[in-house]
Amino acid sequence: MKIKKCQWITVLALGLTIVLLVACGTKETPAPTPPPTKAPTPTSVVSEPEATPTPAPAVEATPTEPQPTAPPAEATQAPEEKTSYDTVFPLPDNVQNFTGEGGESQVNFQTSLSLDEVIEFYRQAFAEKGLTERTLLTATTDTTFSIVFDGWPNGKALVIQGVDLGASRNVNIRFEDV
Repeated sequence: MKIKKCQWITVLALGLTIVLLVACGTKETPAPTPPPTKAPTPTSVVSEPEATPTPAPAVEATPTEPQPTAPPAEATQAPEEKTSYDTVFPLPDNVQNFTGEGGESQVNFQTSLSLDEVIEFYRQAFAEKGLTERTLLTATTDTTFSIVFDGWPNGKALVIQGVDLGASRNVNIRFEDV
């Protein structure tokens, strides 16, 4: 009995299908069991008989003398902000949170001036000192600015940057090789 080539392929495919079904099968993995839950303990409710309100006896108020109290604490004043800082850079009058190491070192501070007021303050202050704004490097947005001035005696560019923090503006002034 001769089996044709087509029949061999059919038998082989059928055998392979059976082997795959047996090997992989429909083996079902059990679903994970949920953790046991503690059943609530039944409680019995005891009902109390309704109470009838009874009027409270009248209490006669007697005036009392005022008791001595502690003397009021003296008001403490908030520490005053410094008005002079160890820096060569001009600063607006309302500087807060000043940080700097003195002289020509980088400074950082907050001010209540608007960004436009800060920009105008430094344009005027450094123009009076003979510095020139490098307008090609000037960048301003609604919430930030960056201005560069040339002409400081050390030969470096003076960079002033500001960011609007909402209630105040943060200003950073430093020298850079630009």
